Amino acid sequence: MNQRKHSILFVDDDPLILRGFQRSMDEYCDNWDADFAISGKEAILKLSEHAYDAIVTDMHMPAMDGIQLLDAVSRRAPDVIRFVLSGNTSDAQILKSTHLIHQMIPKPCELEKIYDIVERACCLRDRLSAPELLRVITNIKRLPSVPRLYNQLLEQLQSETASSQDVGKIIAQDAAMTAKILQLVNSAFFTISENVSSPQKAVTILGLNTIKSLVMGIQVFSEYESQSKLPVSVDLIWKHSLYVSNLASSLARSLNLSSREQEDCRVSGVLHDIGILLGIQIPGFFQSIRFHKNGHALIESQYQFMGTSQAEMGGYLLGIWGLPSSIVEAVTFHPMAGIEVATKPGVVTALHVANGLVNMCQIEDSTKYASYLNMSYIQKLGLVDHLDEWTTLTHELLRTTN
Repeated sequence: MNQRKHSILFVDDDPLILRGFQRSMDEYCDNWDADFAISGKEAILKLSEHAYDAIVTDMHMPAMDGIQLLDAVSRRAPDVIRFVLSGNTSDAQILKSTHLIHQMIPKPCELEKIYDIVERACCLRDRLSAPELLRVITNIKRLPSVPRLYNQLLEQLQSETASSQDVGKIIAQDAAMTAKILQLVNSAFFTISENVSSPQKAVTILGLNTIKSLVMGIQVFSEYESQSKLPVSVDLIWKHSLYVSNLASSLARSLNLSSREQEDCRVSGVLHDIGILLGIQIPGFFQSIRFHKNGHALIESQYQFMGTSQAEMGGYLLGIWGLPSSIVEAVTFHPMAGIEVATKPGVVTALHVANGLVNMCQIEDSTKYASYLNMSYIQKLGLVDHLDEWTTLTHELLRTTN
């Protein structure tokens, strides 16, 4: 789990900008080997001579612009993560070339912010391509497929005229799913004051992404409910996921995260333990992994047995299902949040704390933060003073939803 040094290629036709990057790079030399190119042509030459983890290029350059460069990179070195620096997020050329860009970074942008974005992407790629994880994944005979109803929702949402009414109608065609969605929405998990009587209204209140994650979670977990011989209850794991989803969303509001990040917290909370379902197909998994009475699997025993974790398996699964990188990152890193690059609280933070506090409050009679949270990570982000308040919130959530 040691973090390796990453090799990053910066490309810009302005020598002053490149020199500015070079002067500021000392702070990051422990984690980065940075290289610089003054043109797309020079960048292509360097790519033929060296292996890079990521390329960060300016958009508008003479002779070969950023999009033309990334097109060449995608063909010559497809494993390189591709970033574009641009001052115009509505640039028509960028919008037409999203398949070539892994992430766009708005200009102007301090190197600290660029480092945060690029390093997080590199670390996530490292974790999801680790030999230990791939060895475990390739030995699983059948990876779960994307739920059919979830695919139908995606198809509907791709329509320019998609509405909450249209999405609700698709859910309403599945009577079992409709019943489970309405049961959840009207439960204490979502603290909605009014009665929700239709999937269309549920979509309007909770938002499309939350409903999509509930559909995915319900369908995937339902496939395993009939396996009564498991040493842990699938229903218990599902309820734990809902607790964490609810709490992570509340913590996101407390941390003043954006509305998009708050929704990502709720979605990643629902899906954060989906990797444990893959463990069902791994011989010896439940015999070798230590579990608490609430179904929580100890992370240390997972690494001892597999060399990887259910979180990384879940992140891998959600990645091949095409979920947004913010969700994949949160699910992958939430148990060991310290290995995720962070200069301020984000979705991974909220999910890590929510998961830890729910486990602690369900298992312990007193506060034992160090046993459930990465305290050095919490201290680094200046959040220690919030823990008692958040613990009270967790106890209240568990009391009102049991």
